[in-house]
Amino acid sequence: MKLSQDYVLVLDERQPQAQTPELPTVCDHCSFVMASSAEHAVEQAQQVDPCLVILVGEDQTWFEHQVKALRCSAKALAMTIVALTESASPRWQDSKELLELDGFLVKPLTDDILISLVQSAIIKRSYR
Repeated sequence: MKLSQDYVLVLDERQPQAQTPELPTVCDHCSFVMASSAEHAVEQAQQVDPCLVILVGEDQTWFEHQVKALRCSAKALAMTIVALTESASPRWQDSKELLELDGFLVKPLTDDILISLVQSAIIKRSYR
């Protein structure tokens, strides 16, 4: 599948091959790619770097591993990496490792927020 420069890579710790129900599916600005594993996400990002990566989950160790793996790719500085979590998640700010994240999103994620985030990620990449 040939991807445009502007696509969103989604990696969900709980549903490796399923559509993540928390994410809106309509976005005229980009396409979505669901990664089936961390290795698949890194492989995909190395082929065509996404403008935005959304990590979905609650496990802090899992987040740290994904962020480290993705930030090691050649064009990692241009990628925006965010975590989508529940509002009652543990205190993420306690981990220095997660400073590599560009931000956190709290469920539910609306179309307006997602579109704004994608547009911001595209603009960020154009300045790198």
